[in-house]
Amino acid sequence: MIPVYTRIRAKSLAEFGELVRHSGEEYIYVVEGAIVAHTEFYDPIELHEGESIYIDSSMGHAYIAAKGCNEAVVLAVCSSADESLLESLYSLHGGVEPEAAAPAKRRTAKKTSKRR
Repeated sequence: MIPVYTRIRAKSLAEFGELVRHSGEEYIYVVEGAIVAHTEFYDPIELHEGESIYIDSSMGHAYIAAKGCNEAVVLAVCSSADESLLESLYSLHGGVEPEAAAPAKRRTAKKTSKRR
C-alpha cells in the first residue's frame, strides 16, 4: 500500500488531461476542500471534507477541485502488486507530484538515525 498526500488543483477535465489508469485499488479521502471524482464507468461524484471513495484503479479516473474550490487536499491510499506503482503515481495523477511516500520514508529514516 502506498499513501499519497496531494493537492488537487485542476479545475476541469480538460485541465486534468486523460483519465489515468494503473494497477491495483485506490482509496481517496478528502482532507480539505472538495473534489469531483470522475471515473470511466460511473457518474461523477462530489466529495467534501471527511468523505471518501474506493475504486478499482484500472478503471480510468481523475480528480478535480469542485466548483468554488481553488485547491483540495486528499489522502490517497493505493495498493498494487506492481513494484513500479510509486513511480507511476508521480506521472499519472494530473501531472501533480504528490507530497507522498518517498518523503515520508526519508523523515522516518532521519528519526531512526537520530535515536542511535
